[in-house]
Amino acid sequence: MDRIRNAVTRARHTRDGVVQDAPKAAEAPAAVRPVRAAPEPEAAPAGQDPLNLPSVQCNVDSFGRNRIIANEQDPVLNAYRVLRTRALQKLDAEGWRTIAVVSPGSGAGKTVTAINLAIAISSKPGSRATLVDLDFYRPSVARYLGVQDAPSSLDFFEGKCTARDVAVRPGLSDVVLVANERVTRRGAEHLTSPKADELIDTAIHDFGSRVVIFDMSPLLGCDDTLAFLPKVDCALLVAASGDTRVEDLKEAKRILGKTNILGTVLNKAPAAFMPNQYY
Repeated sequence: MDRIRNAVTRARHTRDGVVQDAPKAAEAPAAVRPVRAAPEPEAAPAGQDPLNLPSVQCNVDSFGRNRIIANEQDPVLNAYRVLRTRALQKLDAEGWRTIAVVSPGSGAGKTVTAINLAIAISSKPGSRATLVDLDFYRPSVARYLGVQDAPSSLDFFEGKCTARDVAVRPGLSDVVLVANERVTRRGAEHLTSPKADELIDTAIHDFGSRVVIFDMSPLLGCDDTLAFLPKVDCALLVAASGDTRVEDLKEAKRILGKTNILGTVLNKAPAAFMPNQYY
């Protein structure tokens, strides 16, 4: 009996061992293939443009004459900082990225406003601004900045090059410039073409612009701006104190009836009319 009892006990132990060992084999973790982390993007070397766009020189000496912000001590800087902050707040609230700077007629200062707004926005960290001259009747951005021999946006619209080929860095904070010094009477055709959409897409996605600012032809007298307005998020209307007629301003607002209005800038206002002169 003792031999039989011992044999049964050994068999039970062997059986139990198999039962106990099986789960351990099943629970053994499977081999895991190591996953390599994605490499961090390389930072651009010091002094090199991360967008790899060519640089151009501005004639800073002419900025004062053309009423362009030249430095931190410029007396007009604070006014454009206020405009910048109010514009960015509205843009962020609405999810807007593109602004057409317009005026009823010539001489209101829309080009100066477009340039200074781009400089003010780009001086805020992380707020790259792309400034595009689409005034095909009187292109002035390059002249006001004193930039010579810059590529022309018309070369892109005429299919001679890509959108990237007409973009440069003018050395103004974090501004990308698409200039133009040529005149055309086919502006409306260009501005309603797929090329216009491509230019906007490149400025926003390839250049990483927080805001794209378009200096447009005056609203009255040609149809260029009217043709382009459906492609932008909003318009900034510029009027000049003592120059813009009330009738023209009303007509401009009528034309902008279906366009989001970012705001209205009163240019050339007498200093005595400006609030907070202490600042």
